[in-house]
Amino acid sequence: SDCPRSDESQCLPAPACDALLSLFETHLDVGIRAARGYAMHPACEPTQALVKYFNDVLSGGSSGSSVKDWRCVMNKRIGATYKERRPALVWLDDKFEQVCTTASFFDGRELHLPIYAHAAKGDIAALDGLCAAVRERAAAGEPLVVKPRHGSNSKHVFLWPRPQDVGEDVIVDSVSKAADSYDKSWDKESWNQNAVPKGVVLQPMYAPLSNFLDDTDDCVQADPQAFSRGVCPKFMRPMELKVQTLFGEVIGAQLNTHPQYLWVCREGAVHIWDQTAEGFLTRHSREPEQMPHGLVELLRGTLREHWLAIRADSERLARAVGLDELRVDWLLCDPKWGPRVGELTYFGTFAIDLIPLSVKLARAFAHAHLSRLGTPVLNA
Repeated sequence: SDCPRSDESQCLPAPACDALLSLFETHLDVGIRAARGYAMHPACEPTQALVKYFNDVLSGGSSGSSVKDWRCVMNKRIGATYKERRPALVWLDDKFEQVCTTASFFDGRELHLPIYAHAAKGDIAALDGLCAAVRERAAAGEPLVVKPRHGSNSKHVFLWPRPQDVGEDVIVDSVSKAADSYDKSWDKESWNQNAVPKGVVLQPMYAPLSNFLDDTDDCVQADPQAFSRGVCPKFMRPMELKVQTLFGEVIGAQLNTHPQYLWVCREGAVHIWDQTAEGFLTRHSREPEQMPHGLVELLRGTLREHWLAIRADSERLARAVGLDELRVDWLLCDPKWGPRVGELTYFGTFAIDLIPLSVKLARAFAHAHLSRLGTPVLNA
């Protein structure tokens, strides 16, 4: 692997589409090359059905015209691995276990936000201890997050930016809500995510995007009860950069809140999508996405300082575990905590709303696996 570097000189001078897609392909090639001889975890080995499917992804299936994207590949993989359900990598989707396990690959250095307390569902003693921790930190006015150990999609995540405004009892009540939480969208998630034990964790609240905006009326005042319902208004979320790896190599990143507006390439340069280009195809028809200009410059400044470490740590983790793919969601711009991993996702979605990206990633993933297996690759 070449050494990580942050190179803004590679930033395209204007909003782009075709040129940016071509740049993405060169970075996918890095992941494909890395697959040959890659020391992969046994739980990542593809089934025979998946190997056949990878050939279909590259050839277009029996008709030669079937286009498979990243969502298709992940869904197929989830289904193909359901029978065996190898538990070795479930920790990657466990909001509690992933914190300490990740640190073990970094000589004890904690990449995530610290966990102040946690409790499994039904563990009365642990729940009492967690509630005591909530009261202590809420009394001190510390911004807090109460969220399920299980689950996904930011469902039932309770943000408490100003505990003193709501009172300790309201926050304590959110503990049981998170521990018992369920959302129908979770029924559609992968088996490994649903294998995570139910429970609740308490963490510090990371600085939200609203801290960096002049007008936050749409964030809080429009729905003052959102926090007590476990709803995260868009600009009350942190700046979250979803970094995708392919066979231990970072191949790009996008913002959680503005996935169609910009793209962060492997070198750390921030590129703006030309959303009016003919080749810019999205899964759902929608108006061009907008983003406050100040946030773009904030992101660029943050990556100028931290991209080398973000990329290096993401790649080190993926290689240490032996993962063929991993999404590492980094929280950015908090002056107290600095860049921190918000969560890890395996068998996860990435860039699925941007069709050309999603299709290219699916083909690269299939190509990489087949190359590693020494299988002839056709139409790659």
